Amino acid sequence: MNEDEPSAFAPEHIIRTSDLLSLLMPPTSGVGIAVKGLDGRYQLANKAIAKLCDRNPQSIAGKTDAELFPPEVAAQLGRSDRQIAEEARPVRHEFTFPVNGRPMRCLWLKFPVLGSDGAMTSTGAIVLDMSRQDAVAEMRQSLEGLRLTNQELQKTLVSLDQMASSDLLTGAWNRRRLEEAVASEMDRLRRYDHPLCLLIIDIDFFKAINDDFGHAAGDQILTELAAVIHSTLRASDSLTRWGGEEFVVLCPNTTLSTVAMLAERLRERIARAAYPVERSITASIGAAECLPGESWEQWFKRADDALYQAKAGGRDQVRIAPETPQRLGVGENTSANFLKLAWHPAYECGHALIDDQHRLLFGDANKILGAILSARPADEVAVEIDILIGDVLQHFEDEEAIITAAGFPAAIEHAKIHRELVDAAAVFVDRFRTGTLSNGEIFQFLAQDVVAKHLLGADREFFPYLQKA
Repeated sequence: MNEDEPSAFAPEHIIRTSDLLSLLMPPTSGVGIAVKGLDGRYQLANKAIAKLCDRNPQSIAGKTDAELFPPEVAAQLGRSDRQIAEEARPVRHEFTFPVNGRPMRCLWLKFPVLGSDGAMTSTGAIVLDMSRQDAVAEMRQSLEGLRLTNQELQKTLVSLDQMASSDLLTGAWNRRRLEEAVASEMDRLRRYDHPLCLLIIDIDFFKAINDDFGHAAGDQILTELAAVIHSTLRASDSLTRWGGEEFVVLCPNTTLSTVAMLAERLRERIARAAYPVERSITASIGAAECLPGESWEQWFKRADDALYQAKAGGRDQVRIAPETPQRLGVGENTSANFLKLAWHPAYECGHALIDDQHRLLFGDANKILGAILSARPADEVAVEIDILIGDVLQHFEDEEAIITAAGFPAAIEHAKIHRELVDAAAVFVDRFRTGTLSNGEIFQFLAQDVVAKHLLGADREFFPYLQKA
């Protein structure tokens, strides 16, 4: 390729690029824009740049500074190019050009242009006619307009993404977002043997509510109910509005026994919540754990069948899909699980909810120990820790209400012990996330502080009061 060949194909390129740039910087503003390759030859320029060297824009492509400007100006522009290449930062210069027989004072702002790999690909320049202050003000206004437009565009893109994946009325996920999450979680189930559960929630007699109070009241109930569900779910759970008065809750890293407790908690809170109509609002719930080798459609149908049983059985109740996965829990299929916390009937206090929650906390602790000893990724262990913390907080809240109602005289002191454990758990979580927590300390906290000292120690003091009650 000879030296003149770039100009053979450059005119069309320059016209297109210059036209685009002129939309952003009108030529009447006196703002010049140019891009120069690393070989020192101009790749494009607009009309304001062409005016400085008394040429048309098309003839500038392929030329060097020495071919376009006086020697002293070309020499200084060359030095700034070398400075940009060495330091990769913008530079500025002021020059006076003879244009149409009169001097024109110009400010050159030159900057490196980087490729996607971070390497410098060319040099850019913005040139201002300093004799016209209105040109500087107009350029500032144009750049500020572009900045604000870009900000609004980013906000719009975020908003559109949220709208595309959310239900507009309740703010819950829509079906598309749920199906994306289900595909990801089912893949984790196949690869890591992580348990995965699903709840389908249906508002009882919702058609009658719409008929009696109107669709506006029905929409308000849907919004309120979604808020109640959101406030009850754990951080790892997600809520989807499946359609009409039906919602779906996806529960990663959750076994069937755990999700059954969550479903019952949801049912109770939905029934206790206040709604904008003079009528009690209840919900029926079906639950199912994903079976090995099961498809999304098969899994959903089993949860939907359980929901149908709940409605046919009188509504306002939870039904569990009868099939139970023939599988081991998280981490239980590894040799690392020789270290486990074992539940024994002697640990029971006789109160169904507290005993169920104590067994749940044993299970949560075992999952964390199994995940750590199996060398699972830190983000997966973090999910298990979040689940444990959520279950501990819920247990403490329920237990304090139960022992107070049973007349346990040290209920306030027991609540203080709960607060201390919660504070210790916060430190535990922070140290885990910063990587300063050893496996021995994790076992010490779970086995000694939570289980031995509290569940099997301090809690036993109120057992007699529950048995009397």
